[in-house]
Amino acid sequence: MFLGKVRKLKGVDRKFIRDQEHIDDYLAAEAIGRVRFGRLCFYYRDLGVKYYVPYDYIERAFIRISECQPDDSPAYYYYRLILVHGDKEFANLIFNKEKEADDALARLSSLCPDMAVGYVPPPGGRKPSFK
Repeated sequence: MFLGKVRKLKGVDRKFIRDQEHIDDYLAAEAIGRVRFGRLCFYYRDLGVKYYVPYDYIERAFIRISECQPDDSPAYYYYRLILVHGDKEFANLIFNKEKEADDALARLSSLCPDMAVGYVPPPGGRKPSFK
């Protein structure tokens, strides 16, 4: 798999880091779809940017299934791994295959034993908020 050059990683604080320890961890991390599980952090790509998230930052995770109904074609489903910190959904990671999304959630659960798994409706029925 071609990883390209990794020069910097963006954190949940929106700041970039360039330290070699995190870059080496990213390159050595186990990959499932578009996410990677390092020994230091959880990594993902979104719109060409590589992000890192410390495992203890992730408070809850769940899978949201989305349906696309193209004209005159069968429905197409894709699977979103949603990561939550506080009341905010801070990552919305799309998988085309249900098994990859399930495997990523299971692996994340094993690495974050204190993380809650499952959807919790927002208080007051608000729509999910993204950063």
